[in-house]
Amino acid sequence: MTYFNESQYWGENMDENIRIGKYTVAFLDILGFKDMVKEIPLEELVKKYEYVVGQVTDIFNYNYLVSEGLKSRSIFPNHPIGKPYCTKYIFSDSIILFQNGDTSECCLKLLLHAWKITQIFLVMGFPIRGAITHGEIYINNIQKIFVGKALTAAHSLEQSQDWIGVSIDNTVLEAYPDLAKLLKNQDSIFYHVFFEYDVPLKDNTVKRMHTLNWRWNMVVEKGTRSLFPLNKDPKVTRKQENSIRYAKKFVSRKSMYLYGEVPVEFATLWVGESEPPFKHGDEL
Repeated sequence: MTYFNESQYWGENMDENIRIGKYTVAFLDILGFKDMVKEIPLEELVKKYEYVVGQVTDIFNYNYLVSEGLKSRSIFPNHPIGKPYCTKYIFSDSIILFQNGDTSECCLKLLLHAWKITQIFLVMGFPIRGAITHGEIYINNIQKIFVGKALTAAHSLEQSQDWIGVSIDNTVLEAYPDLAKLLKNQDSIFYHVFFEYDVPLKDNTVKRMHTLNWRWNMVVEKGTRSLFPLNKDPKVTRKQENSIRYAKKFVSRKSMYLYGEVPVEFATLWVGESEPPFKHGDEL
């Protein structure tokens, strides 16, 4: 006879590895990944994939920041050593992030991690579409079970968008009013990193949301359009054009770059064939 002891999940033994509550979740999907798997030798694809994941991990790996003497330049200088900024799982073309803890700071750490993933992956030829929501979720890091409204809502919102980019659902800002205030403050760096925009949807409508601004503090030698290779598929072309329109909207505000010594999480991303620094290509 099988006996189920509820206390092992809901009782005193429950810890950070098994949580149920309201948290922020990011669902990121690499567009065109299935075609990459078909066309690129697996060893070559995996090598590139792991390299890109490693680049993002280093930026948000506190052990790495400490070892490199960068702790004082972090936005979160008091972050516990050895603890990740958020919980991350990668399954083929899907990247899922879960917020650690239930504070606005924990949520911000997830947003920044997702932003840098979106930015670096795009540059390396892995365009991402995604969504970030807040809501009820069950997280079991031991048995790798993740269930809840926040996850399904993030997946649904991701699927509904018609571009390359990541939106932040209003549920996130409603859950953390102090974070919402920060994102809407025009004097804050986060106002630009999480640019508010009319996100294009597949039903030909738009939805006003904050976004992960992949174009911010990125110097592209050959211009933004060079990040989107030509494609004969009209669906892909439409997504690309919608994304380029987004970049143009932000570029027109003349607030793209952050110079001087900046927090390590916001370090300039140089994209080009020559050694930086070089002039960005959007005005050439």
